[in-house]
Amino acid sequence: MKQKAEYFLARFFIRFFEILPFRVALWGGALFGRLFYLADRRHRLIALGGLQAAFGRERSERELKRIASGVFENLGKSIVEFAWIQGKPPAELMRRTTFEGMEHYEAALRKKKGVVILTAHFGNWEWMGMALSLLGKRLNVVARPLDNPDLNRIINTWRERYGNRVLNKRTSAAEIMRLLKAGEMIGILLDQNTAAREAVFVDYFGRPAATHKGLAIMALRTGAALLPTFMIREKGRHRVVIEKPLDIVRTGDLESDLREATALFTRTIEAAVRRHPDHWLWVHRRWKTQPK
Repeated sequence: MKQKAEYFLARFFIRFFEILPFRVALWGGALFGRLFYLADRRHRLIALGGLQAAFGRERSERELKRIASGVFENLGKSIVEFAWIQGKPPAELMRRTTFEGMEHYEAALRKKKGVVILTAHFGNWEWMGMALSLLGKRLNVVARPLDNPDLNRIINTWRERYGNRVLNKRTSAAEIMRLLKAGEMIGILLDQNTAAREAVFVDYFGRPAATHKGLAIMALRTGAALLPTFMIREKGRHRVVIEKPLDIVRTGDLESDLREATALFTRTIEAAVRRHPDHWLWVHRRWKTQPK
């Protein structure tokens, strides 16, 4: 009953925001975010704790609270935008999206060794996935299913609307490597805490963070191009920044190479978060798993 109630409530809000003008819907999303910042004490404290540990020596308490509030606003806006764009033609999405670094994207495709879009829960990552698919190349997105199967079905339908395909987080590494070897494009968000048995511990904002080692294994074995890609929120628009491909060092020492590659991926994500701290998902317990 709880899941059905969540589903019907979500459907109501989806229909409501779809009919609003974009600016009004965006304002409503920001308002919802600010309200949740005030009401959701648990996640507010998680966000403030992470920000304090990361930036406490660089920024005042007032600045950190402003960033934390911005994190919730970004989440509210992202949810509303993702719902709002579903009833609109593809041209509307592209009209509100600009791309930077397309030369890196095109060069990676020409190599035909597969492409990995390395990103994070940053900006409106769902919008970014849809926008990338409209460039003409299908994106296979690795995602964890939502706990509510009805909502999960809706979200995955949205994600696949323009030709993308959602891969369950439990999809085997062998299947993902097969796709890369076939020249496919894979989207991976590598900014979440993971179990110690699947992780290597690398530095993230000065603290050891359990980071999944699967991407490093695939990168070392396939030679796929690794393109860090992040979406920057601008006034009424989004800017997708495609950075130059990352170079993976191969020394022959697998354990060392895995650690160094994963550390490189994490440093790249940290650099983006430092530039736009209110864009990242600070409500996630990134440092939950710690080395013994």
